Amino acid sequence: MAEDDETPVDWVGVRAAYEAGEGTLDEICARFGTTRGKLGHRKLMEAWAPRVLRGGADRAFIIRQLFRLLERQIRQVEKDMTQTGEKEVAVLGKLASTLEKLIDIEKAAEDRPKRGKSQNMHELRDKLAERIEQLKRA
Repeated sequence: MAEDDETPVDWVGVRAAYEAGEGTLDEICARFGTTRGKLGHRKLMEAWAPRVLRGGADRAFIIRQLFRLLERQIRQVEKDMTQTGEKEVAVLGKLASTLEKLIDIEKAAEDRPKRGKSQNMHELRDKLAERIEQLKRA
């Protein structure tokens, strides 16, 4: 990589390519001689503008990102849940609703959803429904 060779990285160029959506992150890193980690750090530290994806947004990518975010929220709720009350039930209900919407979006986006990803979302939905029922009974 360029930085290991002590050649400075053209961060102005990296930023311009990133914000303009000129290739994948790996392609940008290879072109400018840096790593994804360094690019990500720089992006956060300098508050770069979001990428503009050529050809419109990649729906599958957005759905995956939302699904990951939902999973993190569920783990956080489970971690923080010390008592079962109306607030916890409401949060889990909203998460379940969000998951349903993601599933609907995925179905609309693909003629035939991929079995593994769809199966994981259905399992997560079932897990949320079971947890809500447990909280209602408590």
